[in-house]
Amino acid sequence: MHSVWLKDEVSQKTLLLREVVELLMWELSAISNRRWEDLPELKKKKGILATRLRKYDWAQNPKEEEPIDLTVLRSQISDLEYQSKQKIQVQLQMIKGQINSLQSQKQYWLDCLNIYFRQYAEPVQVL
Repeated sequence: MHSVWLKDEVSQKTLLLREVVELLMWELSAISNRRWEDLPELKKKKGILATRLRKYDWAQNPKEEEPIDLTVLRSQISDLEYQSKQKIQVQLQMIKGQINSLQSQKQYWLDCLNIYFRQYAEPVQVL
């Protein structure tokens, strides 16, 4: 009976990890294709999956070898998360550059506002 329960739990874990892999592939695709509007929904789904993942004990029993499916899925998850993280970091660097450029433009426009010739162009009234 205990063995059947463990197989069922492994099966549930495997299905859950497959969902995680699929979600991470969607996230990576959204990032790669610059579909930023998809990210909030994917983030929400990641939170839901993370909550579901926490319901399981993921500590490996030293007496038992982890099923190959779980090992492969964990590896895929690690790889996909790394790729997403790299692409997000590149995007954040680009955004940082854009912000710096906009701040420079803002300062330029503020400087332009501070230089004006009105005082020289208006007729001087002699009393």
